[in-house]
Amino acid sequence: MDRAIVASALWAMHPAFLDAMLKSGSIEAMIPDSLRNLATAMGGGQAQQAKQADPIREGATVIMPITGTLAPRGLYGATYYNDIGDRIREFAADPKVGAVVLAIRSPGGYVWGCAEAGDAIFEARQSKPIVAVADPYCFSAAHWLATQCSAYYCTTSGEIGSAGVRSGHSDVSGFEDKIGMKTTLIASHPDKIAGHPYGPLSDEDRAEIQASVDESNVQFVAAIARGRGIKAGEVAAIHGSGKTFSARQALASGAIDGISTLREVVAQINTSRSRLALMRRQAAAMEMALAI
Repeated sequence: MDRAIVASALWAMHPAFLDAMLKSGSIEAMIPDSLRNLATAMGGGQAQQAKQADPIREGATVIMPITGTLAPRGLYGATYYNDIGDRIREFAADPKVGAVVLAIRSPGGYVWGCAEAGDAIFEARQSKPIVAVADPYCFSAAHWLATQCSAYYCTTSGEIGSAGVRSGHSDVSGFEDKIGMKTTLIASHPDKIAGHPYGPLSDEDRAEIQASVDESNVQFVAAIARGRGIKAGEVAAIHGSGKTFSARQALASGAIDGISTLREVVAQINTSRSRLALMRRQAAAMEMALAI
């Protein structure tokens, strides 16, 4: 994973999870390549990336796990936005699928790719129920996706929220000074090395990063407003601007539609669909009887 990309990327992720990941990455980046290669060899080869869990079918309902860090394909992540969008569109077009439940356990992830996956969910809900369940946490980019569903639930002990976008900058010049190292960058234009980590962040580069964060946050707010059927100006009061909320707090503010476990939500959907199917069969039988 490219440490420069990680440090300067636009993130929609719970700050505690992100800080832990960035800290781990910074420590790893300081380890000499020879030691890192030795550790990899002793460990049996390259570190394995977490495999995305496959969807599970319960009758006509598909349970689709969304776990870990969310990322576009090509960057490290437990769940890829591309796969979310592709699978949602597939289930939306499948007549054998009556509803999709997103079982979410994610701190969020990259901004890159999130809007596209959210659009796929919002479009799919026009044809069949797409229900999100925070099981037990659904933060930032994952919250973005959940708000695009037909309904949004949180398990009893769960948390949701952490709406917002952040980025950052790493200045490693002090570390290089301590180890007697100095990096010189040569580029075709200053824009090619804007915000580089080998010196302090300039005011101009800081302003560029802030502008990108603000632009992405506007998209985040607009997506929540669309998905939840509220005005953009109401989003901060209901969903916060970075804070997380317990299930009860989220329900009280209107950020979610109810407090239910994943099992309860799936059972409710299957029961409702069974009841609807029975009513349709009864109506069809009545029409046939009247036609005789």
